[in-house]
Amino acid sequence: MPDSDEIEMEVRRRSLAVEGAMLLLIDGLAARGTISADEAEDMLRILSKSSDFSAARAAGSLRIVNQLKRLRQGDGAMTPGA
Repeated sequence: MPDSDEIEMEVRRRSLAVEGAMLLLIDGLAARGTISADEAEDMLRILSKSSDFSAARAAGSLRIVNQLKRLRQGDGAMTPGA
């Protein structure tokens, strides 16, 4: 039976994997226009509040979302692919 350190390490590894998958999903949906840049930004801000490490990981996605807003002439609510 695994000890508590092994269990904690496994939980951390899995949570980082889920967070990474969520970041990719949010980026992809926003880039395709399935969700708006504003919606993506809201989700990314929630993820970034969980820890400093999460905030650092979400920063790249937030930059992508801000670039999407600029490409869409500042219209964060636009969902061109929906």
